[in-house]
Amino acid sequence: MSIRINATVQEARTAAGHSQEQWDRFYFITKDEARQLAEAHTDWKRWILIPANEKEQMLERINGRLRAEGIPAVEMIILKWRVSQLLRDIQRKYEAGSMLQEMRSTSSASGPSIQVQTAQTQSDSSMQSSSPQRSEYSPSETRPYDPIRDV
Repeated sequence: MSIRINATVQEARTAAGHSQEQWDRFYFITKDEARQLAEAHTDWKRWILIPANEKEQMLERINGRLRAEGIPAVEMIILKWRVSQLLRDIQRKYEAGSMLQEMRSTSSASGPSIQVQTAQTQSDSSMQSSSPQRSEYSPSETRPYDPIRDV
């Protein structure tokens, strides 16, 4: 059995010979294994970086859990397809999470930022309506790009 690395979920499920319920369990089990792997070995960010013996051990663990539930075992190509996707997703979430963490630490170091909006007096609002003022935001931040307006 062989599948493409960019195979659809349905193609991979058919190649594995799983029912939808069995496939859902396979998904859960592989997600758990990939999470543990990513936490234990942060430098293994892609399938190709995982040593062959670790891949074999992971396949044995996953197939052992599948067989214990009466689910057909999978071949290495199915595991490669699934774990490649999981590692990519974990990496994306990690990068997004670390960026958010950096943003939080930067903003907390400079102190909390509080925006206070005050009520305008009658003279302020009449002055604003008579003289056009530039917003503090550029048009692209407040409105979507318009090729006619924004040229």
